[in-house]
Amino acid sequence: MMMILRPYQIDALDTVMADLVQEPAVLLQASTGAGKTIIFAEVIRRWLAQYPDLRIVVVAHRRELITQARDKLLTVWPEGGPWLAQACASLGAVDTSGPVVIGSVQTLARRILKKPADLLIIDEAHHIPAAETGGQYHALIQKCLAANPRLRVLGVTATPYRLGHGYIYGDDCRPGHSNLFRRLNYQISLDTLIESGFLAPWRAREGRDMADDLAHIKLVGGEYDVQSLNSLYLRGVHIRSAVTAYEKYGEGRHKVLVFAVGIEHAERLAEVFQAAGYQSAAVHSRLNDFERARRLAAFDHGDLQILTSVGILTEGWDSPKVNLIMMCRPTKAPGLFVQMIGRGTRIHPGKTDLLILDLAENFKNHGDPSEPQIRIPGSPGGGDPPFKVCPECRALLAASRLTCLDCGHKWEVRLEEKPPREMTLVKKPPPGKSRVIRHDAYGRISYAGNYMLVLDVNCKPGGTVRKWLDIEGTASAYGRIKARTLWWQLSKSPRPPETVREAEDRADELRLPEYITIIKDVHGHKRIKEFS
Repeated sequence: MMMILRPYQIDALDTVMADLVQEPAVLLQASTGAGKTIIFAEVIRRWLAQYPDLRIVVVAHRRELITQARDKLLTVWPEGGPWLAQACASLGAVDTSGPVVIGSVQTLARRILKKPADLLIIDEAHHIPAAETGGQYHALIQKCLAANPRLRVLGVTATPYRLGHGYIYGDDCRPGHSNLFRRLNYQISLDTLIESGFLAPWRAREGRDMADDLAHIKLVGGEYDVQSLNSLYLRGVHIRSAVTAYEKYGEGRHKVLVFAVGIEHAERLAEVFQAAGYQSAAVHSRLNDFERARRLAAFDHGDLQILTSVGILTEGWDSPKVNLIMMCRPTKAPGLFVQMIGRGTRIHPGKTDLLILDLAENFKNHGDPSEPQIRIPGSPGGGDPPFKVCPECRALLAASRLTCLDCGHKWEVRLEEKPPREMTLVKKPPPGKSRVIRHDAYGRISYAGNYMLVLDVNCKPGGTVRKWLDIEGTASAYGRIKARTLWWQLSKSPRPPETVREAEDRADELRLPEYITIIKDVHGHKRIKEFS
């Protein structure tokens, strides 16, 4: 039976399918819980239904992600089993002969594919480094390009940025580095999924002020030194503060995931929670596969209340029952911050929200997890993300709020002080409106074969919405009138462009308003109703 896709998945799928025809590398951002594996599995199913001779390779960096991709593909495409081959040495299977190969980058980068790939799908694409640094991903891509210069690459990730680099698309990255992806083709944001009811809302509290302690931790490669962090967080006062924070704020929540700095820290936290009367256990890389699976199953079945983890659960593991996440692991990496939160945002019967206890200054370091502050090496500015702590209940709130949502504490307004610049980052749009984040304009051939200008508008809430402008009137004379009228409205130019190519060259004239109105048509597709 065919899987029924959600409206945003249909939008993303349509965009990705169209862009792959035109662009060598396409990037999809889909927040944890959006079903990104389902989206690219549907891309595979549709492409092979139209072109059975195509060769598709799916790449991931961990065996859990490979197994997950295979299972989701068979869910979307049950009859596709005979088409699949698996190439992952750590899973004991290295087969590159099938029409669809799902494998690890470590295994595939060292082997010659038996047939050239037409489409390369890279899961968790934020792991692709800058082209100048080389590595296994680029070795694999170059090998595939040498065999087939018409290769297409689809990258999927929840976090299209990387510590010490910046964004993994466009030019907003470390000077001297370049990205594989020219732009972000489609975005499904965390806020969009929460507002649509597909993910659970979150709220956060700061359990203990760690600013002074963390100020003395040295940085290595832009990240906190793990050894120094481990020494800090193994102190008795910090170990006890985790239990104190849970008992103060998390009582009644019995599906708790705690992120620790290191293995010793995770084990110690589990011991302290156990001593306090809570069933807990640590999950880390020193456990064998059987014991790790046993502990995860015990948590899922309710025999364990609390899991403490070191990195291993930040990608490729999901338990919708998690309703409290405790951050005892500070990080300068915005991707890790967002991935940690993503482990608890899935919806589940009886779950009203996700509570996040931040004992690591992560919210004050990164801001809103739906739109974290990304620091570009070598770029000026930045400042502190727009979050503050309620002095009464330690709730973490947007800096622009004057009343705490949890306890009702009110902040005094000092009219003589200028508001922080970051306030605009958290300003809520008027009811029914979406705030424009950025836009991109370029030429594309439509499904009907007409050459038009595409205006991609990234907004919050709503993600990416696409508008087609028939600048040359290739579809209809009326379409040309509408396109030229909209161009004049957005640019105030006395002479709209005559051709799509001219429109591309003059795209910097477009000045989009701060807000737009988005509606859904009868097919569930997002459309721009008006530019307000």
